[in-house]
Amino acid sequence: MKYPKSSIIFKNNKKPENYFYIIIKGKTISYNNFIKDSNFFSKSGDIIGLISSITNEPYFSSIEAIEDCELLEIKIENIKNIHNKNIIKRISNYLLFTLEVWLSKYYNILINNKIDLYNKEDTLLMAEIYKNNGFEDACYKLCISHINTFKHCENCDNVIEFLKNLKPADEPIKVDKNIYKFSKGYCLYTELDIINNIYFIKSGKIGIYNIINSKQTAGVIYKSNHILNFVNPRLEYKPLFITAIVLEESVIEILTYNDFIKKLYTNIDLRLDYIKMNSLKIITTILKIKALNKKNIKEKIIILIYSILKIETLFNDDIKIKLLYSLEDIKNMLNLQISNDEIYLLLKDINHIEINLFNNIVIKNTKSYFDEYKYYTI
Repeated sequence: MKYPKSSIIFKNNKKPENYFYIIIKGKTISYNNFIKDSNFFSKSGDIIGLISSITNEPYFSSIEAIEDCELLEIKIENIKNIHNKNIIKRISNYLLFTLEVWLSKYYNILINNKIDLYNKEDTLLMAEIYKNNGFEDACYKLCISHINTFKHCENCDNVIEFLKNLKPADEPIKVDKNIYKFSKGYCLYTELDIINNIYFIKSGKIGIYNIINSKQTAGVIYKSNHILNFVNPRLEYKPLFITAIVLEESVIEILTYNDFIKKLYTNIDLRLDYIKMNSLKIITTILKIKALNKKNIKEKIIILIYSILKIETLFNDDIKIKLLYSLEDIKNMLNLQISNDEIYLLLKDINHIEINLFNNIVIKNTKSYFDEYKYYTI
């Protein structure tokens, strides 16, 4: 396909096509109307249009040719027929880096003190926060990582002393090649760890957290069939480094990134799920940015719940869904300085939501929620 300079290739908020492009020649720019300083430039070899096309979500940016362009069109249905390993790896790398970029923009808005974008909170403060929230193994492993990483730091003695009163979780049980059973509360890795592995959730639930604004902030909670692929970020934003905690007994397959990519070459269903899953992570991060940028608190919450439901319903067809996010999680994900009682009343005022006796947020009808509140996300 050929697009002359100044052509609009994809238009913001429009229904996606059933294909995406790899740029053969020329350059493009993507831009949107919901966040400043977010123009992206793409050149020969780059991918455009994939994220919206595979998720069937509206384009979140317009993409314009800034030079005469030649583009290779690939239909979504033909992803399963790709045998070129370089293209498969390029798609994976593209999605991972794009997710990093949008997450960094989300954290840039969320964090009060911008210096914390480049410096993590004090380890003892972080450890105490995890401990106070019932995640003792995360607290323990964070202290161990601190001691191993900063062997001669000024407060290592304080961390060692704090560590004496902590008990690690039981180690996982191997059930098959690369597959392990983890007990509730086990910490897979912390914000101070180097992550080289991919975690494929066979069953159970894993929560992704980090400490933002001196509070435990939920990133996302993943269930069966989801993949944790937060390998070491390329960007230097410290909030991109996260802690992963097992929220209920879980069975997880652990692979190196390279071994996982090899699996994508041969397992077509996994390849399609993986690409769609990562594309949806990007879409939901963009929705969180839109939520943060809203001035009305109720609208912020509506969009945040919408983004959470997009992940929840990827492998779950249930009409009624109980969310694992607490009222405190909702507050911290939006950096709201209000009480839990106020959050409770706001949630009660949103259609299709109920709060049960245990303060769990329940979506009574996910389809109705999506239909009613879709226009908030545009």
